[in-house]
Amino acid sequence: MNIRKPRHRIPGPIPTGDSGLHWRWTSRYHEWLQFILFAGCYALLNYGYFKIPVDLFMNVIYHHGVVAVCADLINWVAPAEQVLAQHNHVLSAKADLEIVRGCDGAGVLFLMVSAIVVFPSTGYRKLVGLVLGVGLIYGLNLLRVSGLYFVVAYHNDWFLLIHTYLAPTLMVLAGCCYFAWWAFGAANKAHESA
Repeated sequence: MNIRKPRHRIPGPIPTGDSGLHWRWTSRYHEWLQFILFAGCYALLNYGYFKIPVDLFMNVIYHHGVVAVCADLINWVAPAEQVLAQHNHVLSAKADLEIVRGCDGAGVLFLMVSAIVVFPSTGYRKLVGLVLGVGLIYGLNLLRVSGLYFVVAYHNDWFLLIHTYLAPTLMVLAGCCYFAWWAFGAANKAHESA
């Protein structure tokens, strides 16, 4: 009886041609290119975000886009709070919540937008993903700010924990889950049409 030892192949390019090497090189190149485009898109969005003047943020964008909406939401849920929107502050007799740069969910939004932009999908799917994703992050941020108002008003000692750790982590998780859901659908549509 003749027992043969199994031949172990070392993973790598096929030695009798360069087609395997070419495929691996282009695949790795494509992955690095996607990563560089993602990082570049995120950096560009962040750069533009910090170029917006502070006065424009405080008196226009935050007031109309976050503070006034949150004040209306809080007054709708709890009319006894009698919350006012003043510049970048959500004010009441019980709390003064100041909205500053970074309290707008921009970091999570920029991560999600960058991921969708560089993901291989059709332009239409990307547009739908961006519109739904921006709406989701904006809505979650309004709920976060409104919730933080109640934390400041009734459990001020919890504010640092919730504002610094819990709420941002949940926002990032929500953004990641949304992107995974969207990407799975986008990848399935790409495979179906092929």
